[in-house]
Amino acid sequence: MLFNMKSEPKKKLPNKKVRSSAKFEAKEQFTKTALENLKTENERLVNSLKKSGEIKESKRK
Repeated sequence: MLFNMKSEPKKKLPNKKVRSSAKFEAKEQFTKTALENLKTENERLVNSLKKSGEIKESKRK
């Protein structure tokens, strides 16, 4: 006896290139965000030190 059963289609997983590309993009975005956070934190620290007189403001051209 043969049964004519339709099997459910398998869910297609993204291929290895797509997965690694997405991982890379996520890491890159995290790195950019971390760098921006460090820059703003550095600016706040420098401004704070300038206000307190710990460092003198240098004139840039």
